[in-house]
Amino acid sequence: MNLKNELNDMQYLAASSIEGPLLIIAGAGSGKTRMLTYRIANMLEQGIDEKNILALTFTNKAAKEMGQRIRSLTNQELKHLTTTTFHSFGLGLLKQHIHHLGWKNNFTIYDSNDKISLIKQVISNLGWAIDAFNLNDVQDYISKFKTQRLIINESTAENTKILIKEYDKYLKTYNAVDFDDLIVKPLELFDKFPDILEKTSNRFKYILVDEFQDTSISQYRLVSALSVKNRNLCVVGDDDQSIYSWRGANYQNIVMFENDFPERKEIMLERNYRSSKTILDAANNIINNNKQRKDKKLWTECEQGTNIYLIKPEDGEKEANQVAREIIELHKKENISFNNFAILTRNNALIPAFESALMTREVNSHVSGGKSLFERKEIKDILSYLKVIINPDDDVNFLRIINTPRRGIGRITIDKIKEVASLHKTSLFSALSIIAYSNDYPIKDNTRNSLKFIYNLISKYEKEFSENEDKTKYKILNNLINEIHYKDFLIEENNSEKAVIFKMKAISILTDMLRKWELNYFNENASIENWVNRILLLGKENDNENNSSVNIMTMHASKGLEFDIVYLVGIEDHIIPSQRALEESPKNIDEERRLFYVAITRAKQKLIISSAKNRIRGTQIIQSLPSRFIKEIPENLIDEAENRLIPKSEISNSFAALKARLQGK
Repeated sequence: MNLKNELNDMQYLAASSIEGPLLIIAGAGSGKTRMLTYRIANMLEQGIDEKNILALTFTNKAAKEMGQRIRSLTNQELKHLTTTTFHSFGLGLLKQHIHHLGWKNNFTIYDSNDKISLIKQVISNLGWAIDAFNLNDVQDYISKFKTQRLIINESTAENTKILIKEYDKYLKTYNAVDFDDLIVKPLELFDKFPDILEKTSNRFKYILVDEFQDTSISQYRLVSALSVKNRNLCVVGDDDQSIYSWRGANYQNIVMFENDFPERKEIMLERNYRSSKTILDAANNIINNNKQRKDKKLWTECEQGTNIYLIKPEDGEKEANQVAREIIELHKKENISFNNFAILTRNNALIPAFESALMTREVNSHVSGGKSLFERKEIKDILSYLKVIINPDDDVNFLRIINTPRRGIGRITIDKIKEVASLHKTSLFSALSIIAYSNDYPIKDNTRNSLKFIYNLISKYEKEFSENEDKTKYKILNNLINEIHYKDFLIEENNSEKAVIFKMKAISILTDMLRKWELNYFNENASIENWVNRILLLGKENDNENNSSVNIMTMHASKGLEFDIVYLVGIEDHIIPSQRALEESPKNIDEERRLFYVAITRAKQKLIISSAKNRIRGTQIIQSLPSRFIKEIPENLIDEAENRLIPKSEISNSFAALKARLQGK
């Protein structure tokens, strides 16, 4: 493999520097993924065992693509090469070692809704009024304390200390962990059991971290602890693209890395392969207004390209119509596929107007960052069944399924189950069996039969899933869905036949995901437990994008993507920079500017910025001012486009198309 022929000079230097700590500052569109794959391929070619390499990134999609590119490049199976996410890596460590901390290895991962349910239970059992708490705020506080974004000290309220302590105690009782634990618990293992750290460090002697500016303090502590012995930690990031402080990312980790690894080598990737010179010049001028950053300037050999267009529609509705109309015109005139267009917004609230404008014109759209398949109630119901089948001690999910679909099990019965569980110091599921099969607890025959049904159902499918080795677990899952009569339940719950079809379609997508996962050659242990854990780690990622659809997403969701033509919409001063963010702290202006910089650098050929003159806020129409960031773009790079009126013929055609859709024609 001739690296010099495949990479530019700085990429080559980064890919060929294998030993010792390495900091790679990779600007937007600088080909860092290509460099990383060649670097790992080079490591393998130099004789480094694939088992000794750990490559970490932030999404399952990115990790999967990296692994595929390395395998394609080397033409090797590399079944023991670890390219994964931080949370998946943490999960793997806990599956091996969590028993040292007092958990059983078949623990459940609690998602956000599970956490809220548990917090309610903790508050209730403490005798406090649930209505006195904002449960989302409590969840956020617990996360911040766990990940050390907030520190428990003498000034911390006593109730807060009690709540956090009780929350963790309940998690352990239920043999469950939350997503923060997937990072925090491995650190606890390393601190309490140095031999586990030693063993893991000896396994992973070479560690690479992509998107390093997005790491949290806990994530940095994890990789730095693993790298202290071998010192072969390579981190790749760009402080100008740090836009996730609200979820714990800390771009100052770059400074911490420099302090912890003073012998590091530092390499800058400044050549941009994505954007035109015009777009890149605009981006450089904007980001230069941030002072606390690595000094760098992206450059490109791409063409100058057209100027940035600035449009100023009268209001949000006209903005959406104009953008939709222009996308269709460009699609027809320049034969540009719809999937090469992106509409980027600062927040989700603006998205529906653009979906509607495109739909009216018979154009599909794909929304990223919207409601995930895994956030839908019907999917959560089915996954709750699987969580209990995997881990019958999971009381939170047991309470979700006990009367879903409805089985006539009321609050009094549930309270009795809780009482028996407390008396026998056991799980609710075990307490249910005691009540169902004992004459000591008089209950109605119908209720007893319902309890027996649930107990037998969980026991039956626990056995079927564990004994199945024919890679047909998806059939077992379908049988489970049929046996609980979930479709009948949806029909009772929904007046709309279309709603039932829509929800059952989502469930069929879920079962098909299990089928495909079982057939994947690289899944050595295709257990239902591993699949459910993977599903939970997928979070909001969506790999089923429609190539004939216009992409609509928030600026945050656009990070790492690129499109031929990008529309930045709602570029007004109360939207970006966000008024709320600036009210929280004037210092947030830097991150808002980084977000705008990220949005601009998604564009390859054409960039259109839209700033409406008026915007509905609440129930009022207010006059909007163009974002202050627009003024940071040199005037010679911007053309202010005239707002064209919508032709009457198009209005007529649009209404005719909409009418036909409504009539089902």
